[in-house]
Amino acid sequence: MKYFKIIVLYIFLLAFLSCVDKRDLSKNTVIAHLSSSPDGLHPYNDNSGNRTYVFNYTQKTLMKLDLRTLEVIPFLIKEMPIPSEDGLEYTYELIEGVKWDDGTPFTVDDVIFSTKLQIAPLTNNSQVKGIYSSVIESVRKHPNDKNKFIVKTKILHVQNLTIYEEIYMQQKGYWDPKGVLDDFTFEQIHDPLYKPSEEMTNWFNEFNKGDNSYVPEKLVGLGPYQVTEFIPGGYITIEKKKDWYGNKSDFIYNQQHPDKIIFKIITDDAASYLAIKNQKIDVSTLLTTSKLLKLQEIDYFNENYHSKFLPEYTYDYIGLNMKPDGTEHKPFFVDRKVRRAMAHLVPVEEIIEVIEQGVGSRQIANLSPLKKAYNTDLKPIEYNLEKAKQLLDEAGWVDTDGDNIRDKMVNGEKLQFSFKMSYMSGRASTKEKALMIKEEMYKAGIDAIPFPMDFTIFYKNAYDHKFDAMMGAWGGGAGYQDPIQLWHTNSWATKGSNFTGFGDAESDSLIALANTSLKEEDHIAALKALQKKIYDEQAYVVIMSRQRKVLIHKRFDNANMYNDKPGVILNNLVLKPEFAGTSQKPVQ
Repeated sequence: MKYFKIIVLYIFLLAFLSCVDKRDLSKNTVIAHLSSSPDGLHPYNDNSGNRTYVFNYTQKTLMKLDLRTLEVIPFLIKEMPIPSEDGLEYTYELIEGVKWDDGTPFTVDDVIFSTKLQIAPLTNNSQVKGIYSSVIESVRKHPNDKNKFIVKTKILHVQNLTIYEEIYMQQKGYWDPKGVLDDFTFEQIHDPLYKPSEEMTNWFNEFNKGDNSYVPEKLVGLGPYQVTEFIPGGYITIEKKKDWYGNKSDFIYNQQHPDKIIFKIITDDAASYLAIKNQKIDVSTLLTTSKLLKLQEIDYFNENYHSKFLPEYTYDYIGLNMKPDGTEHKPFFVDRKVRRAMAHLVPVEEIIEVIEQGVGSRQIANLSPLKKAYNTDLKPIEYNLEKAKQLLDEAGWVDTDGDNIRDKMVNGEKLQFSFKMSYMSGRASTKEKALMIKEEMYKAGIDAIPFPMDFTIFYKNAYDHKFDAMMGAWGGGAGYQDPIQLWHTNSWATKGSNFTGFGDAESDSLIALANTSLKEEDHIAALKALQKKIYDEQAYVVIMSRQRKVLIHKRFDNANMYNDKPGVILNNLVLKPEFAGTSQKPVQ
């Protein structure tokens, strides 16, 4: 089977090479690399970073993070919202002239409709719903101005001003032409005892359907581009809209310079490297470190591409299931000493130097070192085999049967310390990390079984708490990330992004304090205390912060690169005149 896979890969690469001379580089099409297929392109239910990457060009929000300044700026509103004296109400005013694809105007009704969908109990977005439902109480029209609306918030919250940064505006007339949700009040949305009508339940069932994640004509939005093809695992094509309302704008995020943007999904590192080497890809922010370093050694790559390593907010971690079901997934990591032992067995420095080739930095806490609130008092948990063995002994995990694997009697059952360590398939470097960690854990009498999984299944199991340990990564940004999503106990109970089961009353109160402290020093102090608690409890083994690998073909002007995700602005790339209307440049 191993040799068969090698032959298949060889045939694939050979076929790929044979197609190199067919690409016409004079076409005004940007081909951007994706390392995995998005979980879907539903405006609310899907939640992957690659989905957000595509949404930069097909959807719009009221405000957005400007990659150039790392400040949140108005996008569909005239200015940032004006707060009331008590900081609980915010007045917004829409810009004029924004239109949906059918020519009808974008209105306050669309904002109210979109907000309802974001926080409604029947919307399948439990992974992020709490971020918004914990802040937004209601939205109402301004009594004197049709372009204004007022958002009432539940509590003082540091995100009150920017809560709409990632709520994608949807057209009420498209999704709900019969007005099924017109009488669905915010009071009912927040009422846990409210029972929706059969008509409303059926409406949400239709809205949550899988077709609304994949069928191009369903993937509608206010952005300058429209999805025209979506082949899961293959590619996503978006094309610039004709007569789009913003095509006269000089705003950088409203540009339509490329006629077409194709997001090409290539999960295999070798295939990605070969595609870029042969100019089959114009832009990538997802290449592995080793492959970009290898490309930078080739003269003709440097002649054809701009490329950089840039600091970013993403960090890699190993999540440990602190609240397993005890049946399918055994209680390996319910003891804090065991979790700390795991941290002592992960050779972080070796991973950075050997697998990441020195590109990346040690991260200790769950917050990026690029942020002001990063807790610099926390010390690295160094690789220490003997300390790990000691902690495991103290936790009662010892080898009683001489098979070199520790065991323990738990609830009358003898458990071998043998667990699955799941990770997303596709990247050779991730597999190498898993194998390196497996080797170190075996030295301590632990059998860690690397378990590759498809992206979608990997995260579905994480949300359902169906894992022992998982190797994941979080792609944050310069803006504030509400700790509720990853660390609040409700986010575990509702199958949100608190995968591990971390948290108690103390950590929940720290999250509340961080979110409601408008004084910067109090806000930062709460976040630092939360980081220390996560560090002490060892819910994650935080490994490293990555560096963003960005490359852009030199046939485009405006080839700017940015620290924050996604690192590029694809719709701002301008095909150089010397390439337009010419034949393809030869590939060396």
